[in-house]
Amino acid sequence: MRRDLVMRLAPFCLCLAAAPLAAQELRTINVGQTVTGELAADDPLGWGPRKAPYHVWMMQGRRGQRLVIDLRSGTFDSYLVLRDEEGYIIGSDDDGGGGNNARLHTVLPRDSRYRIVVTAYRDSARGPYELTVSGWEAPAAAAAGVASPIAIGDSHDGILEPGDEIAGPGHYADRWTINLRAGQRVRADLHSADFDSYLIVRSPEGAQIASDDDGGQEGKDASVGFRAMVAGTYTILATSFDDNARVGAYRISASEESGDFAEPGASVAIAGGQTKEGRLEAGDRRGRRGIEDQWTFQGRQGQLARIDVISARFDSYLVLLYNGMPVDSNDDGGEGNNARLMTILPGTGTYTIVASQFGESGSGGPYRLSLAFSEPPAGAGRIERLTPGQRVSGRLEPGDRPRGGGGYQDIWEFDGRAGQDVLIEMHSTELDPYLELRDADGAMIAENDDGGEGNDALILTRLPRDGRYRIIARSYGDHEATGFYELSLNPGGDIARPGRVLELHEQDLVIGRLEPGDSVVGDSTYADIFTFRAPRDGEVQIDLRSGDFDAYLMVKSASGATLATDDDSGDGTNSRVTLEVRSGQTYRVFANSYGEDRATGMYRLSVHYGR
Repeated sequence: MRRDLVMRLAPFCLCLAAAPLAAQELRTINVGQTVTGELAADDPLGWGPRKAPYHVWMMQGRRGQRLVIDLRSGTFDSYLVLRDEEGYIIGSDDDGGGGNNARLHTVLPRDSRYRIVVTAYRDSARGPYELTVSGWEAPAAAAAGVASPIAIGDSHDGILEPGDEIAGPGHYADRWTINLRAGQRVRADLHSADFDSYLIVRSPEGAQIASDDDGGQEGKDASVGFRAMVAGTYTILATSFDDNARVGAYRISASEESGDFAEPGASVAIAGGQTKEGRLEAGDRRGRRGIEDQWTFQGRQGQLARIDVISARFDSYLVLLYNGMPVDSNDDGGEGNNARLMTILPGTGTYTIVASQFGESGSGGPYRLSLAFSEPPAGAGRIERLTPGQRVSGRLEPGDRPRGGGGYQDIWEFDGRAGQDVLIEMHSTELDPYLELRDADGAMIAENDDGGEGNDALILTRLPRDGRYRIIARSYGDHEATGFYELSLNPGGDIARPGRVLELHEQDLVIGRLEPGDSVVGDSTYADIFTFRAPRDGEVQIDLRSGDFDAYLMVKSASGATLATDDDSGDGTNSRVTLEVRSGQTYRVFANSYGEDRATGMYRLSVHYGR
């Protein structure tokens, strides 16, 4: 969700500026020098709620000097404040140096002695640190305060610094102008390693038509798409989102976007079974959540409708209207921040889908909308058949078979064979799914609560014998939860023979099994080993999920050096590793279990590049 560009005070910095610093031994540092120190219990404490210990280092500087100040510590969360001789704050930083290290870029406003305040973000911090002041080799850029033109396909370097235009509540901003024709769709991207990027777009009349904070490809980068409603010169403001005005280098680019989208503000028809492309952009209707698109379809009473809005650019939100009245709504019912709505239509006629974003301040972007109809779930209490490869809808409701501890359950049956691997998934936005798999005699084969995405349930298991099996679909806990769910049964696919090393590719979803005969790691637990050859530079995310054991991931280089390990960074006891990879290099991925016991069972392994 996006944030509005508002002024937020930095209490710690203000407290340091509000009163004189306690007397300390004279510490000095020069440009190009690295010094060390140690925050101790007998050091003076800062003002304000944190009361963190601090040291003051004096530095002689000259007007216009560009500097980088780095504060590193392995024992506390570093925090930097730079003040001039009169006590005015020039800049401050918490984690700009990566991890818990602080880094501050600055352009000195005058010839003066400056005070570098070395402190900690939390009041309990003690320990050694390293402070470095060095020259900042900033890229060539337009002079401060000078507006610059940018064209489609261009990419330019810039610097936020004193003398720039001031945007809103006191942040430095550079003004870029771009000439566009009516109807042209443009995307502006802002990347900086020095500050949290923020973009604002203004029309030729000066009205703000779009803004963005973190919609870019990496972390705190900004990316904003907009449509030129009229021909003319548009203004793009490159600025920062932070507690204080930030100084730093950046790169800005502009590109033209194409796509078969409806005209802004126009309602579009969609039919069951269709998937269409949409775009939230300037000129769309404005609703309670900012810009929105409206789609219409014809439905009949009693149909089960499933609606999905999928976007990589924004947190999607769905509302379904009938005769102008809300029928249902959803935020994150799909995967990640995607919206999914499942509902039984209350009447026959025209329905309106309102597609928007969860927060008002986001800039929108492209999305996909899909609509599917199916018959409503079978009557309450019936036992239904399920075949491999089938995906069905169900509903927990009064009249279903009661459970001994309370609550409702649906029963689905399928025929299986000995040694068959099966994947069973249960998804719902209305209840916390829980799955049980039992044989014909009622013996429990497997059960799961949150092995899938979020609260979804997932069972990956190998069937012990030929015969009929029962899937129990219910909610977690003993309360009488009701609502729709989706259930799927799929064959587990070919699982590698024990001990065999397989190659893993981008976007692969591998189903595997830890079992006797697999490789054994240092703690004597089983592991399956995969190789991954990076097709390009970038950040990859590797996920290991299992409902049978506590997942554990290890990633090593081709030479055997350990690059990353993880236990529970995924949902529940699932594992997730995020890693920077280099094109052409080979990595070894170990699918393992956490703990000393030799766990066995099914798992899912996937790898994909960041957005």
